[in-house]
Amino acid sequence: MYLPARTGRSTALLLSASLVTALAGGLAGCSLINPYASCEGSEPRLKEMASLTILDAKPPRATPPAGHTEVETACDDDSSGGDAWLSAERLYSAPESKTEILGYYTRAATADGWKLEENTSPLHVPADVEGLCFSKGGDGSAMTLTVTFPSGEKYLPVPDFGAGTGVGILVGAEIDGSPIPCWD
Repeated sequence: MYLPARTGRSTALLLSASLVTALAGGLAGCSLINPYASCEGSEPRLKEMASLTILDAKPPRATPPAGHTEVETACDDDSSGGDAWLSAERLYSAPESKTEILGYYTRAATADGWKLEENTSPLHVPADVEGLCFSKGGDGSAMTLTVTFPSGEKYLPVPDFGAGTGVGILVGAEIDGSPIPCWD
């Protein structure tokens, strides 16, 4: 902000107004600073994400565990002032090997227009531990797709994967659709 080189009452008023504006923005909450920090209005985007066909893709013998037969959606507000995070997730139990599961999802996601993002970090772990990450869309519609092997403890009810391997398929996006990296 440019401040003229004047002294006196007008400068004091200008500084006071600037301070009040800055404090009001900070005290009123993150939404004044970042309009995407809230989940307000996220329902249409969550519904769109939940209807993506990739979430219904599963290896031939995979089945959803009891209590997790539907796509589960969520919007998580970021209390640190970042964007709200949207997700649509499906769980399966698959008797196939992790290698077969990763191959299946690599083919299915690529056929659906997703781009496999390789983790080039020298510290990354193998895909059969870490999973896979894909990206799709551009600025305003960017999404990621992750394929992981969850143990289940973070879910309620805790899924029973039986003798199979737990498979988590999650589509995630910033609420404003801005591009996000697969790997940090």
